Amino acid sequence: MAVQITPTATQHTGMTESPAGSVAAWQVTFQLDAENLLRAAISIPVAGPTTHHEAQQEALKILQVFLSDACDAANKYQFSN
Repeated sequence: MAVQITPTATQHTGMTESPAGSVAAWQVTFQLDAENLLRAAISIPVAGPTTHHEAQQEALKILQVFLSDACDAANKYQFSN
């Protein structure tokens, strides 16, 4: 099943405190579409990147780890009787 991933929104949501001081906060949303069988939107908060592009890249890294872990969990899942 082919899955398309598309960034649909990247919003600067303000500033947040971190160990490095005050840093930019972002909300990045991705649309996942699997051949019109399944569609989902996932929003990922990130803090620290200074640009729109850096925020998208950081969120994409988080999404990649999440989807890999979700795939592993789905492969291990069994319905209980």
